[in-house]
Amino acid sequence: MPVLAVTVAGQPFDMMGYVAEQSVFGLFFKSAYDAFNFENNVLTKITDADYPGWSTVTPTSITRTGSTATVTLPAPVNWQSGSTVTIAGAAQAEYNGSVLITVTDATHFTYAVTGTPTTPATGTITAKGGRTTVPGVEYLDGYFFVMDANAVIYNSGLNDPTAWGALDFITAAIEPGGGVALAKSQNYLIAFKEWSSEFFYDVGNPTGSPLSPVLSAFTLTGCASGESVAELDETVYWISKARQKGRAVHKMVGLQQQIVSTPDIDRILATSDLSSVYSYGVKLSGHSFYILGLRDIDVTLAYDATSGTWAQWSSLTAQAPKSCTLTQSGGVATAACTAHGYADGAAVTIAGATPSAYNGLKQIRAISANAFTFSVTSGAASPATGTITATGYDEGYFRYSHYVAAAGRDLVLHETTGALVEITPDAYTDDGAPIALKLRTGMLDSGNEDYKSIGQIRVIGEKQGGEAMLRWSDDNYTTDSLCRPVDLSATQARIRRCGAFRRRSFEVLHIADLPVQLESLEID
Repeated sequence: MPVLAVTVAGQPFDMMGYVAEQSVFGLFFKSAYDAFNFENNVLTKITDADYPGWSTVTPTSITRTGSTATVTLPAPVNWQSGSTVTIAGAAQAEYNGSVLITVTDATHFTYAVTGTPTTPATGTITAKGGRTTVPGVEYLDGYFFVMDANAVIYNSGLNDPTAWGALDFITAAIEPGGGVALAKSQNYLIAFKEWSSEFFYDVGNPTGSPLSPVLSAFTLTGCASGESVAELDETVYWISKARQKGRAVHKMVGLQQQIVSTPDIDRILATSDLSSVYSYGVKLSGHSFYILGLRDIDVTLAYDATSGTWAQWSSLTAQAPKSCTLTQSGGVATAACTAHGYADGAAVTIAGATPSAYNGLKQIRAISANAFTFSVTSGAASPATGTITATGYDEGYFRYSHYVAAAGRDLVLHETTGALVEITPDAYTDDGAPIALKLRTGMLDSGNEDYKSIGQIRVIGEKQGGEAMLRWSDDNYTTDSLCRPVDLSATQARIRRCGAFRRRSFEVLHIADLPVQLESLEID
C-alpha cells in the first residue's frame, strides 16, 4: 500500500474524485501543506513548484553578511516574504530554527541571525517552507482549484491535477482579509474570506487563471471557520461572520444567501473558539442534515434542512463498570452501588446478574448517591446473584466526524476508534452504545402567571413499546424534577398527579433500543 509522504502529520484532507478518461477514475486530495493525485492505481505527490504547498529543499548555500543570512536554493520555489521557513542541519546552531523570510528572487531569500556564525554555513542543511492552503478543493470545467491563506486561487493545468502554472492564479481582492475556505455553488467558485465572500466563474481566459470575478455577487458576509463549510443538495452551509454582527450559520443556493441559525444556536456558536470544528452534509430517510461539530465545547449541532429545525447529536461512551447488588419488589429493581455518579434518567447497562431479567440496557431513576432503581419483571428472584456490574455512559459531542456515501450506504467514521459504521433508520443504537433521545419544550405559562394544576400528561406519537422518562422544570431550567417513568407500550402513555406551576418546561428522555417518534404532550 502506498505511503503518504506528508509534511505535517495528522492534518485533515479535502478530496475530489474525477474521471481521468473512459473507465479510469482519479482522486485528487490535499491537506493544508501537501497535495496528492491517485490515478490508475498510481499515487503521485504534487511536487510542481507552482503548487501552493510546502516542500523541503537542500539549499545550495547559506551565507552571512552582518546579521542577515542569505539562502540560495537549487531551483525556484513558490515561497513568500513574511512566511515561516524552518532551517535545520547547519553545524552552526545560529542558522537553525523557524525564521521569517524575505524573498529576494525565485531562488534566494534572507532572514535574520544572531551572533557571528561562520560563513558559509556547513552541515547537511534543509529548508522547509511554502504556502498553506485553506480547506476546500473544487473542480470546474477540467481545472482543479485551491486557495491559500492570502486568498489567492490557484488552478491546475487543464485535465491535469499534477501540473500547476506560475501564472495560473487570481486573487480575491475586492475586500481586505485572508482566505478561509474555497467552495462551489452551481458553476461559481466561492472564495470565503474573513469578512467577505467573493465569487468567480470560468470565462476561458487564454492565459493565467480561467476565472474572472462576479462583481455583483460580492457580499460582506465572511466565514468564521473553513472547516465549517459543507455542501449538501446543491446548498453550501458555513459558520458566517461579519464586522457588524456575530456568528451565525448561513446557507447559499446559487448566489443567494440566507441565515438558518436561531438566536439560541448563535449563542452556542459564540461560546466556541472554533479551534476544532468538523462539518458535513448527510441525507437520511428523506431528511437533509448539516452536521456541525464544535469539539472545544463538546457539542454537535444538526440542522434538518427539510424541516428547518435544529437538534443536538451526541455519542455515549461507556464508563468503567461498577460493582452493585440488586433486589426487586413490585417490578422495581433497586441497585445498591456506592458513589455511582449516574444522573436521574441516565442509561446504565446491567450485566452478570442471575436471573437474566435484570441484565441489559436500563433507564434508571437515581434515588440517592449510592442507589438507583429501574423497571424489571416483577417475578424476578430477589436478591439477584452473580458478579453484577453497572456500566454508565459519558455523553459528549457526536464522535463520527467524517461521512461518505458509498454503494448506496451512508457511512460515518469514528474519529478515534476508526470504526466505519452505517447510519440507517432501522438501527436504534450507536455501534452497540445507546442513543440518548432528549426532547425539551420551551417554558409554558398559558399566557398568565397564575398557578395551574396538571391532573395528567399524555405522551402523543408513534410508540412501539419501551419506557421513557418525563420530568419538568419550574425555575427556567435551573433544576429538574425527579424523573417519572412512562410506559410507551400502553394505549394511554401517561402519568398522573403532576403538581402545580406558574411556568414550566417539560423534558422527555428515552434510551431504549426501539423506534419512537413523539409528536406532543397532551396536558389536562
